[in-house]
Amino acid sequence: MTKALSKTLNLLELNKIDRDLFSWNGESVGFKRIFGGQIMAQCLVAGYQTVEKGRMAHSFHSYFLRPGDFKQDIIFEIDRIRDGKSFTTRRVNAIQNGEAIFSSSISFQKREKGLSHQIKMLDIPGPEGLESEWEVRSKMRSKIAKEYLPMWLREREIEMRQVEPQDLLKPQKTPPYRNTWMKPTGKLPADERIHQALLLYVSDMGLLGTAVNPHGMNFMSNKFQGASLDHAIWFHSKINFDNWLLYHIDSPVSNNARGFSRGSIYTKSGRLIASTSQEGLMRVWD
Repeated sequence: MTKALSKTLNLLELNKIDRDLFSWNGESVGFKRIFGGQIMAQCLVAGYQTVEKGRMAHSFHSYFLRPGDFKQDIIFEIDRIRDGKSFTTRRVNAIQNGEAIFSSSISFQKREKGLSHQIKMLDIPGPEGLESEWEVRSKMRSKIAKEYLPMWLREREIEMRQVEPQDLLKPQKTPPYRNTWMKPTGKLPADERIHQALLLYVSDMGLLGTAVNPHGMNFMSNKFQGASLDHAIWFHSKINFDNWLLYHIDSPVSNNARGFSRGSIYTKSGRLIASTSQEGLMRVWD
């Protein structure tokens, strides 16, 4: 296991304050503000602390309310909305300085047998032979300002390989879709809840970027301001994130300074195991 993956898994180790109250006071991740994937994964882990064993998260809906401050502890407050025979519902808020920076609703369910179908995975080239995101960035290091190199070249907890690579320094107008193979840089613990949390963590990567594709911009563009506004994920079946997964994203529309994207996450064999959706802020300043 790489140091980067170990550090990311440490994000999931929360401190228990009371029955429905947890905290995080370690080193957060992100650039300028705490990474949204971190807050989402931590909320899921906090919610799991109040749910009986055998019930797994099947849906997660959330809103990003305020930027997270690296220097402040994060408090996770849980509201036990419902404990039913098959479903359990929790509301989890992440709080800093007495204000919610993130709000989520999570539904858990006992595993049940039932009707089953899925749409077929697109015919996408496999990860073999594709360059990793780190390899692509390493080739561009001479063009990056020295103060940004530590973030630019940091060790990755998730290896990501783009099927349709783009020039980050000179983005072109491209169709609003993206296909990315992804896999952790080491073996995960056997606990499926950790696999879900890490998949939720990485699912925040690429959705907003796909909505920007048709406009020839990206997160490095000087006049562009982007931020996640909300996020949802549905876990359709058992998650094993030790192997390659394909993240297929498309963005059907952007308007009113917002871009909407949706994602489908497949195993290498073509099984659809999770779906995502997100709206993000897309502002262009004069």
